[in-house]
Amino acid sequence: MTSIVHIAVPSPLRQLFDYLSEKEVSFWQAGMRVKVNFAGRDCIGIVLSASESKDQTGRKLKYIDAIIDKTALIPEEVIQTVLWVSRYYHHPLGEAFQTALPKLIRNGGDTELSLEPWWFKTETDTEKKLGSKQQACLALLEDYPEGISQSVLKQALGNVSASMKALEQQGMVSQKQQVKLPLTRNELTFPMTLNEEQQQVVDSVWQVKDGFKPLLLQGITGSGKTEVYIELTERLLKTGKQVLILIPEIGLTGQFVERFQKRLDASLVILNSAVSDGDRKQGWLLAKAGLADVVIGTRSAVFTPLPNPGLIIIDEEHDSSYKQQDGLRYHARHVALVRAQKMGIPVLMGSATPSLDSLYQVQQNRFHLLQLKQRAGGAKLPAVHLVDSQAAHPDHGLSEQLLKRMKKHLNAGNQVILFINRRGYAPVLMCHDCGWQARCRDCDARMVVHRHRQILFCHHCGLIHSLPESCPDCENTELKSYGAGTEKIEDHLQQLFPETPVIRVDRDTTQRVNAFRDIVSEVRQGEARILVGTQMLAKGHDFHDVTLVGVLDTDQGLYSADFRATENLAQMIIQVTGRAGRGDKSGEVLIQTEQTQHPFWRSLIGDGYAKAAQRLLSERIEMGLPPVTNWAVIRAEAKDRSQAMAFLQMASELLNQSAQEEVQILGPVPTIMEKKGGRYRAQLLLTSTSRKPLHQLLDWHTDAISRHKLARKCRWSIDIDPMDLI
Repeated sequence: MTSIVHIAVPSPLRQLFDYLSEKEVSFWQAGMRVKVNFAGRDCIGIVLSASESKDQTGRKLKYIDAIIDKTALIPEEVIQTVLWVSRYYHHPLGEAFQTALPKLIRNGGDTELSLEPWWFKTETDTEKKLGSKQQACLALLEDYPEGISQSVLKQALGNVSASMKALEQQGMVSQKQQVKLPLTRNELTFPMTLNEEQQQVVDSVWQVKDGFKPLLLQGITGSGKTEVYIELTERLLKTGKQVLILIPEIGLTGQFVERFQKRLDASLVILNSAVSDGDRKQGWLLAKAGLADVVIGTRSAVFTPLPNPGLIIIDEEHDSSYKQQDGLRYHARHVALVRAQKMGIPVLMGSATPSLDSLYQVQQNRFHLLQLKQRAGGAKLPAVHLVDSQAAHPDHGLSEQLLKRMKKHLNAGNQVILFINRRGYAPVLMCHDCGWQARCRDCDARMVVHRHRQILFCHHCGLIHSLPESCPDCENTELKSYGAGTEKIEDHLQQLFPETPVIRVDRDTTQRVNAFRDIVSEVRQGEARILVGTQMLAKGHDFHDVTLVGVLDTDQGLYSADFRATENLAQMIIQVTGRAGRGDKSGEVLIQTEQTQHPFWRSLIGDGYAKAAQRLLSERIEMGLPPVTNWAVIRAEAKDRSQAMAFLQMASELLNQSAQEEVQILGPVPTIMEKKGGRYRAQLLLTSTSRKPLHQLLDWHTDAISRHKLARKCRWSIDIDPMDLI
C-alpha cells in the first residue's frame, strides 16, 4: 500500500512537502534522508512523518526518487531541537536542517565510519637482527598495549610501512581495521592542582550534574576557567558521559584542544569550518555513535548528536560570534540551553566579561552565578593607565608615553601586544585638491587602503580596486591616507624598532591553513617580540611573556549608534588587557583615548567589569532595551531602494491588523548603512516586554508576508533577538 511521506526540503518555503512512496507507513522513521525532485532539481530531504495514502483527488504528488537511509539517521532529540529552532527563529524547517547537519550528511553522503589499520604487538619474538626502524616501531608499540593507529604511527616515526610489513611477516605485530579517530592521542601530563576557588566551582557544578541547570562562571582573565572545564570533563568521562564544548573562534581551537589532549585520555573531535568535510562527517558520526568523548567546536557544533550527554560548556559566552548573522540567525547559547533542558544536563557558561543578557538572567534567578576572583598561580592583574591620544604622533598614532614603556619592556626581554580593531593600512584615502575620497560604489562606506597588496578594499562587500596613483577626478598625484590600521602600525614599528621582530595578527595574515597556529607557536617560543593585531588577539590566548598591552583608537565605541557598543567595548578592553602579566611577570596596560575623563573609563578601570556591567544593565532596564525587552527585526534588501521599503510597509500594515498592545511596531526605516553590496537595506522593528505575543504575531502573519507579491522582489529575513541594527 502506498504512503504519503512528509518531508522537510531545503527551500525558503515554510512548510513540509508531501511525496508518495510504495513503502508502508510503518517503514518510515523521522530522521531518514531521501532523494526527491523539488521544483525541477534533485535535492536531499529529511523525513518527518508518514501517513496512509487516501483519496488524493486533485493532488498530483511526485514519488520519492531514492531512499538513502534504511533507518533514522538523525536522532529524535536533534530533530526536536531543529524543530524548536525553526519555530523560535521563524525560519524554514528545510533550511534549518541544512545548518544543523555537516555538508556530506546533508548532501546525501554515506554514513559509514571511516576505518584505518591499527597495529598491535604480539607475544612472538625473533632471533633475527632487526633494523633500527623496526626496533623503533616495536618500542613505540610497547607504549600502546591497546594498539596504535596507522596515522599516529606515521606521525611519530614517519613512513615505516615497509618495516611494519616485515614485522608482520615475522609474526611480531598484527593489524586490523578499526574506526579512524580524527585526532591522535598525546602523552598525558600530570594534572594541575586546582586552587580553592576552582575546586569550589567544580564541586558546585558536580552537585547538579544530574539535571538541567544553567550556570554562569564569571572568572577574571587568567583565573583558570579552562582548568575547571578540564576537571569537570575528566570526572564526567569516568561516568561514561560525553561533553560538548563550544568556543567562539576557530583561532582558539588549537590551544584549547592541546590542553585537553595533554590532560585527558579520551577521544576528541573538532567540528568547525576549518576542518575538512570528510573529518567533519567522521566527527559527527563518532559523536552520534558515542565514540567521541569530547566534542569541541564553534557555533554549529551545538547541533551535534550526543547519545550520552553529560555537560555543555560555552567558553567566552559573551562573544557575538555565537549569533549567526545570515541565513538561520540562531544564537548557539540559546540553542544549547534548550538542548540541555531537553537532555536534563547542566550548561556551564564561562567568561571574564559575561554578557548583560546572562547577568540579567542571574538577576532574575534563572542562571546561577559562580565566580573566580583571583588569577591562577598567584599572578596579579595588570595595572591599567589612560593616555591622552591627542598627544600621539600624527603619522602612526602612537604616543610618546606608550613608546617609552614599550622600550622598557622590550629591553627587559618581554613581549608587547598592540591592539587596534581595524585591519588594513588606513581607513581613508583622499585628495586635498578636489575633496575626492575613495568610496565603495556598492556600499555607503569608504574603501580601506591595503598598502602591502596595493589595493583599495571594501570590508563590507569585498569589492577590490587597485590603489590609484592619482585622483580619478582631478588627476592630482598627491593622495593622502588618514587614520591607522594594523598594517600602518606594523610598518612604523619596524622603523622604530628595527632590531625587534614584529608580527601582525589579523584576518589578512591568518588566511593560510594553520597560519594562526604557527603565529601562536612563534609567540610562545619568543620569536615574536611585538604583536600588532585586531580582536583575534583579545580572546583567550595565554602568552606568559607578554607584560605590556597597548590599546589604540578605542573612542568609536563610546559614540556608536548601537546600544550594545559600550558593553562590547567594555568586554573587549577587559579581554585584551587580560593578555598582560598572565605568568610570573607583572604586567601593565596603556589605553590611548581622547576622552580620558569619560565616566565610562572611570567606571570600568576604577570599579572593574562586574560593577560597570551592573551600571550598564541598570541603564538598559531604565530605557526598556534588551535584555529586559524582546526584539525581532524584519529586514529587507533590494537593488531598488523603494522595493525594500514597500515590502516592509506591507508587512507593517499586515502586522498592525492584529497587533496587540504588548507589541510595538516601529518603522520601516532604512538601516544606518543603507546601501551594502549594491542593495538598499531597510528594517522593521518589533518590541515587546513578553516573548509570547511577539512570536504569536509573527506566527499569524509570516506565511501571508512570504506569499505576498512584494516578497518576490527583495530578499527578506526575520531576526529574533538581533545583536545589532546597523
